[in-house]
Amino acid sequence: MTGFKPFVKPNIIVVGGSFVGTKMVDLLAPMVYETHNIILIEKNSHFQNLFALPRLHSVSGFEHRAFIPFTEQFFQEADATVASGSKTLPSASTRILRGEVTSILPKKVVLKSGEAIPYEYLVLATGTGRTGTASRDKKAGIMACQRHQGRVKKAKRIVVVGGGAFGVQLVSDIKSWPETKDKHVTLVHSHDRLMNRFHSGLHDIVTERFKELDVNVVLGKRVVVPRKGFPNGLGKEFDIELSNGESLKADLVILCTGPMPLSSPLRTLSPSSINPHTKFIRVKPTLQICTSSGAVEYPNVFAIGDVADTGAHKAAKPGYAQAEVVARNIEKMIKRVGGDSRNLELDEYNKNVPGIHLGLGIVSSLSPSRC
Repeated sequence: MTGFKPFVKPNIIVVGGSFVGTKMVDLLAPMVYETHNIILIEKNSHFQNLFALPRLHSVSGFEHRAFIPFTEQFFQEADATVASGSKTLPSASTRILRGEVTSILPKKVVLKSGEAIPYEYLVLATGTGRTGTASRDKKAGIMACQRHQGRVKKAKRIVVVGGGAFGVQLVSDIKSWPETKDKHVTLVHSHDRLMNRFHSGLHDIVTERFKELDVNVVLGKRVVVPRKGFPNGLGKEFDIELSNGESLKADLVILCTGPMPLSSPLRTLSPSSINPHTKFIRVKPTLQICTSSGAVEYPNVFAIGDVADTGAHKAAKPGYAQAEVVARNIEKMIKRVGGDSRNLELDEYNKNVPGIHLGLGIVSSLSPSRC
């Protein structure tokens, strides 16, 4: 028999292996494993438990546990949805590839190494971060945590910049951990209330807790960051200039201001889909990327989580809900012959009511029911 070609399953690529990206694979794999492969592309060697990082500034000894290896068992949760006795399992159609996507083209993504990987559907879950500063492997990540711990331990006067979840939790842990609780800590936030993306009552709760912990709070003022950064680690006090001309003294400054959306790889495919001011990726309610005019030029490309401009607050819970919408939409498009989504009714994401599980010290936390 001549001309026979074995069936090769096309790829669905998910870029970004943090909480939302891995959830995307867990949800999608049971739906499409018989017809598609799913490739998760992640630049870091290990899954990083971002929720542990604030505490790792003050508490030592468990930093290695914040870095979880990507193994063959990573997506076995998807297998639980398939009937026992099945010859193939969803996890068998998943693959984790370490690499950094530098550009996206209509039918393939290109890695920093030059490797090009084809896709039929693409989901961007790249999140936010500070380009060039993240630890790419476990060893470097542990060393970074230990460096932060050493600086906090030596410091006497600490200024934390940023009153979002990361800054609030970091300060609360420093002031409630026995080895660091006697540090003089000031939190500076540019808005007039802490946790300003949530209900105003959350500010009141956090403020009350900060009084208990003896945390100094400066609101409505910005810290002027020197071009060469702050002279941390020298064991000497220095002046920190505020936007109104006032100043603070500290021997350690920890920046917890909002990181930038990691949307730059999309510039090669659809630059108009990136908001030039915020750098978030524009999306339709279906979570398909769109241009500034709202046009969907690439219906097979989606964005979810912190990198997507959905109107929702940036957290894992809304990202999970977005992943559910995208999984259903990709399944619908695959079932439609040729994957043509025109005149196909796709699911839409309705943004979640802002809520958060917020740590307010080593043994104190706040559940979403109180936010």
